[in-house]
Amino acid sequence: METPTMEIKSTECDALRVKEAEEMLRELGHIYAVALAQRGHNIDGKSHLTNGLAAYYILDLKGEVEGLDDAVDAVVRIIYEEVRRKLSPIGVGE
Repeated sequence: METPTMEIKSTECDALRVKEAEEMLRELGHIYAVALAQRGHNIDGKSHLTNGLAAYYILDLKGEVEGLDDAVDAVVRIIYEEVRRKLSPIGVGE
């Protein structure tokens, strides 16, 4: 049986990976938004995270940048779980 301390470290490690994944996608989103704005596209109201996900899929960046695929998977998984939790009836799917 694992000690509570080890579980906390595991959770902290997971949280760090998620934070790094978010930062990577936000940076990509910022770069993508700047490029679009320079070309006259209106991107008001979109977060860097949303723009990062859009850039990943629109530019087909799978396998192009080390760690980016894992970052996208982590963020999309979190979004999926949160949407699923909010849309499911109480207690279903948990």
